[in-house]
Amino acid sequence: MREMVVSTRVRVLLVGMAVVGMALGIIAVLGAVSSASPKGNTDDDHRNDKGRTLTVVGKNPQSKGLDLGAQGPTQGDLIVINAPIYDESAKERIGRFDMLCAITDPADESSEKAHIAQCTKTFTLPGGEITVEGVEAFSNLSGLSPAGVNAISGGTGKYAGVEGEQRFEVRGNKVVNTFRFID
Repeated sequence: MREMVVSTRVRVLLVGMAVVGMALGIIAVLGAVSSASPKGNTDDDHRNDKGRTLTVVGKNPQSKGLDLGAQGPTQGDLIVINAPIYDESAKERIGRFDMLCAITDPADESSEKAHIAQCTKTFTLPGGEITVEGVEAFSNLSGLSPAGVNAISGGTGKYAGVEGEQRFEVRGNKVVNTFRFID
């Protein structure tokens, strides 16, 4: 009779473990599906902006070149830029722009027309930030690169998970920045 009781206990234990295992499996599947699904996909949420664009305008950027090595442009010199950011109409201030560039290839030969720099930019906008990175060409250390394309490297808040590119173009005292979000 004792063997029968042990056997029943073992069966109950095995069935209990199977139920717990199935429950954990279901929870894991639901968690994976939920994390892959869009969260709060409203017009203000840019995580799923495949093919969409966002244009913002920087006005009156402040630029400073930091000559850190030997006098004149050398590898490692820095360019620091910031500006207020406005909506596409350039009327309503909506955030700020901060940029740090390190010169990687100074225009130190007569055939070179621009200093090449590796740049990181952060656009602080309502609801989050967008960070972009890329190589840009500068005619001087205290100026702006006239135009270019950079990769979107990340985002926070409603921009978490965005990918794509940022195109920019200097127009007088304004810099027009257009983000194209892709998969």
